[in-house]
Amino acid sequence: MTPAPDTTQRFLPSVDRLESALHSARRAFERGDTEAALGQLGAALRLKPEYDAAWFLKGAVLQKAGDREGALDAFMQALKCNGDSKEAWMGLASVLHELGRLREEAEAYDRLLAFDPRSLEAWIDKGAVLHELQDYSAAIKCYEEVLARRPEYAPAWNNKGAALLRLGQEAEAARCFEEALHFDPDYVDAMANRTYLYEKQGYHGEAVLWADRALRIREAPGLWYAKGLAHLGLLESTLAIRSFDRTLALDPTLKEAKAALRRATAMRENSDFYRGPYECFGTHLAGDPGCEECEIRPRCREVTP
Repeated sequence: MTPAPDTTQRFLPSVDRLESALHSARRAFERGDTEAALGQLGAALRLKPEYDAAWFLKGAVLQKAGDREGALDAFMQALKCNGDSKEAWMGLASVLHELGRLREEAEAYDRLLAFDPRSLEAWIDKGAVLHELQDYSAAIKCYEEVLARRPEYAPAWNNKGAALLRLGQEAEAARCFEEALHFDPDYVDAMANRTYLYEKQGYHGEAVLWADRALRIREAPGLWYAKGLAHLGLLESTLAIRSFDRTLALDPTLKEAKAALRRATAMRENSDFYRGPYECFGTHLAGDPGCEECEIRPRCREVTP
């Protein structure tokens, strides 16, 4: 009777070592050991210099370590080995973004979308970089590609609204933010954009409402700054000061917040109104300063004797 073959020797030793090196590199990367990960990847690439998975992982390791030029080269090597690697194109685009090479980043998404036109991630990211390049109409087309495939995708609705807002199409932008929040009621970015829109339109009370709702989910200096501006618009200097103080605690470099804090401090020397929680209508007396200009006055009348 012939003994069963030893399956542990099924593969060539070099293949065993190749896979073992790549697995070890992944584990080292996951635990944050950059040196060990790169050492294992070096061993894998000596065994197989055209191993696209190893080049891609090397790019990810170097990018996380802050070596953007090294990461860029690694992702390009991965694409030389496999030009249809979605992960490598996305990695390359990510590094190009960090390097500020935005037009090249957009071209990377185009290369990816040429062979994978259904990639929602690539359409969303391409729209975002076109937004940064101030090509808002082209960005909107990217988000519409996403929504044609996934009409319930809240980030695409939000990003489309942000681009429309830049084009001055406020009514259309507002509808997009509404759609985003319909599909994801806790979507903070849509809440933030709705805050900015209401503040831009001079609806300060509504802006405070949405800023507060967003801040209950996630703190961000931009949200505190917008909330402070809304309080300034309502002549609530004390609440504005608190908001700008919190803004600067989170981001001490924000010059706009420093200037707004000075305005709020100067305002407090002359006036300071507080109208109570905006969600509780009718809590202040008719005739209070600002009552006639308040955007929630019609709803206030519904509950106020």
